[in-house]
Amino acid sequence: MSDLYREQLLEHYHEPQNYGVLPEADVDVQLDNPTCGDTIHLTARLDPEGRIAKVMFEGHGCVISMAAASMLTEDVVGKTPQEVAALELHDVEEMMGGLRLSMGRVKCALLAVNALKKGLRESGRL
Repeated sequence: MSDLYREQLLEHYHEPQNYGVLPEADVDVQLDNPTCGDTIHLTARLDPEGRIAKVMFEGHGCVISMAAASMLTEDVVGKTPQEVAALELHDVEEMMGGLRLSMGRVKCALLAVNALKKGLRESGRL
């Protein structure tokens, strides 16, 4: 991973985008990673066409989980719930600048996307 992407990860960790709780959310979900103690509370709103309009999160965890959550809130805007459901590890790694994660960090990187998928299912959007 280049220094530029390393810097971007740290920026998203120290100054996360879309941090907070979205009022009147269509999706409201919390998910924990018991392996390392990371936790995320994710809220999202969909537009009239059913696409992701806004995502916000709160939580605490390692650099990877929090940076991935911050990046995800920007990356999924405009996507359909089905497009979100199709996101996999390689998509998250690409979103994070081509980062290749060790097995111990996979759950950290996928915490936010798994939370969003869970929330979309629970809200009947998937």
